[in-house]
Amino acid sequence: MQRSIPFIALLLLSSVCQAQSSWRLSQDNRMVIAVGKVERNLVLTEMREYLHGLHNIQHAMARKDMKGLALLANDMAPKLERLPASLRERFPEEFTQLAIAQKEAFQSLAHIGDNKGEISAALEQTAEIITYCSGCHDTYRFEVMAPKPSSGKGLRHQGGR
Repeated sequence: MQRSIPFIALLLLSSVCQAQSSWRLSQDNRMVIAVGKVERNLVLTEMREYLHGLHNIQHAMARKDMKGLALLANDMAPKLERLPASLRERFPEEFTQLAIAQKEAFQSLAHIGDNKGEISAALEQTAEIITYCSGCHDTYRFEVMAPKPSSGKGLRHQGGR
């Protein structure tokens, strides 16, 4: 039940972002998370690993390999924790809550695999995980910001995702 609150909030956020995107395709209204170039590359690497992991999970489900599914899902759960604490500390609280909910969803998927659950339950759990992914992509973007110049003018934009 604890996971359902961020999940419902995510669905609402996603719906708002989708409605906005239908009439403002040229404007990116996602919240900016300011990062350095190296940090952005780390985050994008983690995102690609999530995508590859979900691909492998789909293959495991297609083969009805529940043991493989459990191993893959367990490996996916702690990915965000591999990012440096100095970066994670700057994430908005809502972003962190989504990441925690996604971790718990991967742990639930692993539990389904460990207990030789039904493929339909694994598919439903995977759909929940993908909802967190798409909701996050709909809500946030990582932008490289240059360090403040000595004149104290603030951050300069160097490109976004």
